[in-house]
Amino acid sequence: MRCITKEMLEEREKANCVYNYILHTPKSDFTELDKECAELKAWITEEHKKDKEIMMEALKANGRL
Repeated sequence: MRCITKEMLEEREKANCVYNYILHTPKSDFTELDKECAELKAWITEEHKKDKEIMMEALKANGRL
């Protein structure tokens, strides 16, 4: 078990410490990514709709519906 010492806490507060860097890094801006994801989702939804229509027409042509 590790005991937290004063030296450990001081080391963690240094600017070059990885822990401090992670804590104080600003959050990323995902605006563009979110927009592209929404466009992709809409496109995939439309493609699924087309595929479903093609499959239904094939089933009707074979007399299965």
